[in-house]
Amino acid sequence: MSKRTRAIGLMVTLAALALLSGSLIQAGMHKDSGTKAKGMDVGPGEMGFSATIIPGPPLSGDQMRPDGHLDYPRGMTCAECHDVAFDGITSATMQFVNNFGELEQAEIWSRIVEFLPGRERFAIATVQDGMPIATTVDMVLDPEERVLFVVSEKGTEKLMQLRKNPNISAVRFKGWTVADGGKKEWISVQIRGTAEIIKSDDDRFMGFLEKYNLVRMTPERAVRRFDLIRVTPEQIYYFNTNLGASKKSVYQLWQRDGA
Repeated sequence: MSKRTRAIGLMVTLAALALLSGSLIQAGMHKDSGTKAKGMDVGPGEMGFSATIIPGPPLSGDQMRPDGHLDYPRGMTCAECHDVAFDGITSATMQFVNNFGELEQAEIWSRIVEFLPGRERFAIATVQDGMPIATTVDMVLDPEERVLFVVSEKGTEKLMQLRKNPNISAVRFKGWTVADGGKKEWISVQIRGTAEIIKSDDDRFMGFLEKYNLVRMTPERAVRRFDLIRVTPEQIYYFNTNLGASKKSVYQLWQRDGA
């Protein structure tokens, strides 16, 4: 469903609700009505912006913010004012993506490349028989092919799991923590894709290993010790809290098909 279709559907839904409830204006849904909406002051959030909760009508997870919606502070979500029926397709993250400014796909990719300049430490998750396993690995982005490379000790659980189920998720994160203090900002990439295991007898192994930029040992030892994982991202959520200042979504979705 396109964003335009969703927006039209939401406006129709809101109009129907208005007829049933008497007025959405009194619920605080329109900022140009001349009616002063009343709400509950809940104080500042992590970003320091104060917020007032004004109850609104129930929403389904795929609805979008209509024109004329009340302004609200950076960092607030739909669920604070509405009962929202989220689902697996239109999650809270997708509401951020759909209801705030989008960057062009090329710019999102450029920011991803900037965030992953070399060997970067990731947490990855694989699954087998409904049991997930999360591990940390070094990953290297190939910006031209738009894939990532990992080397893994032969015989590890993640390799065994990926052979049975190639679906993989990976996260690289940096930012503020309570212990470290400093500026409150966060940047991350959240990757969903598939993994191909490249064994050392594969003709592509040495070329991919060179892209990985092996540092702990010689290639001759690596051939005996490692298998290589080639990760093809299907989508990447680029998260950057600094985007909110320019009224862009802090979540930006890059997709391999460019949709």
